[in-house]
Parts: sequence; structure tokens; C-alpha cells
Amino acid sequence: MADWLDRFEEVGWVEIPGFLTEPEAQSIRSDFEQLHMLEGFRQAGIGKQQTQQIDTAQRGDLIRWIEPFGALPSTRIYLDKIQGVIEELNRNFYLGIRDYECHYALYPPGSFYKKHVDRHKAGSPRIVSSVLYLNSNWQPGDGGELCIYDENDTPTTIQPLMGTLALFLSEKEHEVLTTQRDRMSITGWMLNEKVF
Repeated sequence: MADWLDRFEEVGWVEIPGFLTEPEAQSIRSDFEQLHMLEGFRQAGIGKQQTQQIDTAQRGDLIRWIEPFGALPSTRIYLDKIQGVIEELNRNFYLGIRDYECHYALYPPGSFYKKHVDRHKAGSPRIVSSVLYLNSNWQPGDGGELCIYDENDTPTTIQPLMGTLALFLSEKEHEVLTTQRDRMSITGWMLNEKVF
């Protein structure tokens, strides 16, 4: 635990391989695929509330929001574990995180999300962003890496490997590089206000 907390304090982001075991992550992936097949996901937008719009030149993922009280058992395991992360972040850094929201995200081949920040200029409760990856046998050349930029605009890339959790301050610039195959994740935000 101390290792990732030190890294987060130092640079404002951390990659935690094996946050979920392969069977845990695979179980979520199976539910993800079934939900997508039966109910479909919707095109993600950019912007906030009234100003939100669809712009596939900026962002190409499909999403389905996860209601915390209606989460499938496999996803509930993740939500319970992320609550432990929130408690550690609050205990160590006094971030005042009070809630968490998340959605399933599917990036079809050829899609991406250009450089952006998650903390909207017009005001946002987002403090820390998270991405849990659900991709089996991801290979170099498959693309879909998360790039997080430092204050010098230097990127660090995180591979979207099964069970890995990426955490970063929501004010940090980041992007998702073009993926060559279906890229699946749970993307979420730790908030400084209650939404549920």
C-alpha cells in the first residue's frame, strides 16, 4: 500500500497491476460483454450537462453508467475495493473524497480520446480519476494506452492490461491512444460531493 501512495504523492498518478485478480477481472468482463450485447452502450459525449455534445473526432468510446446500488456482483467486488482506495487517499492526503461514480467504457477498434482533463473548467467535483482495465492478452501494437502528461507535457503510458488500476489527479492532462481492438474498462471519478 505504501508504495503506491508514495508514488501518487510524488507525481499525482499511479499504476497498480493486479488490483483485481484475473478471475475477478474476467468475471466483470463477462458481465460487461453480456450487457453490451443485450442492452447496448451509448456514445459518450464531451462537456457537462447542458453543454454536453457528441464529438467522435475528440472521443470515440461507448459507455454504460454503473448504478452503485444496482451493480452486478462481479462489479460490486471492484466497487468495494475502490472504496478501500478512497479511504487510504483521504487518510493520507485529506482529499475530502465523498463519493464515486463510474461507467463501463468500450473503445472499438480505431477509437481514441484526445488529450483532455476530467476536472471541468466550469467547476467539477472530480478529484481523482480511475481506470480499471478488463483486456485479455493485450499485446504491443494493440494500442489503447493511457497517456498521462506531466507539467512539461511529457507523457507516461500505461498499458490497458487485465486487472490493472490506473489512478491520477483529475486535473492532469491525459489521453487514450487509438486502439486496434476492443478495449474495455471501468472508468470512474472520486468526487468531493455526494451524487448518489
